[in-house]
Amino acid sequence: MTARAAGSAACSCELGRARRHLERAVAELVQARLAWGVWADSVRELAEQRTGVSVAGGFGLLDDDEYARALRMGAWFDEVVGAAAVALEVTGAGDAALVPVCRCGPAGTAIGSPHP
Repeated sequence: MTARAAGSAACSCELGRARRHLERAVAELVQARLAWGVWADSVRELAEQRTGVSVAGGFGLLDDDEYARALRMGAWFDEVVGAAAVALEVTGAGDAALVPVCRCGPAGTAIGSPHP
């Protein structure tokens, strides 16, 4: 199987290297988002205890500054995970790519190679 058929993740070019880094980064960012969710839930529980207001009871808990800050952080986590996922998608090869940017082929025919 050629690098072109396997996709840029299998390429030895710098784009393939970048994609492998992005794959690891996306996985880590998804895990960070999940950890944020657990932390934010603990902030919510403390805010409910402190205020006597439950999320199930309406939007009153949003008046708690600490809980509101925790929720805003979630939006930033969502944005960074989304941006990394788009970058990963863009660096894909063949039909998986938004723009087919990797031109790696069989050994000796890569861009910059002296061989045709």
